[in-house]
Amino acid sequence: MSKDTQIVETVSGTWLRFPNGFKKFHCLVELPDQLSLNINTKSGCVHVHKKNSDDVFQYVGELYITANGNQLQCAVQAAPAKEVVETPTKQSDAS
Repeated sequence: MSKDTQIVETVSGTWLRFPNGFKKFHCLVELPDQLSLNINTKSGCVHVHKKNSDDVFQYVGELYITANGNQLQCAVQAAPAKEVVETPTKQSDAS
């Protein structure tokens, strides 16, 4: 397995693989459909991760859940898509 990953324990005792930069909040939960939720109980922020083809859970976005009186509000922010940056080939100035 890749050296740039780590395994992290969920609340149910299963172990999932994440990139080394991953920081576990207060509660890590595995869901069906290869998803996991990393819940910050102080801020109400929930980071969503999805398992890729290498069995590593990658960040795909976050949820903010708040209660205002009798109403629940949920804001969702998807991670920006990774852009493929092409480096232009250097052309000669001579014509």
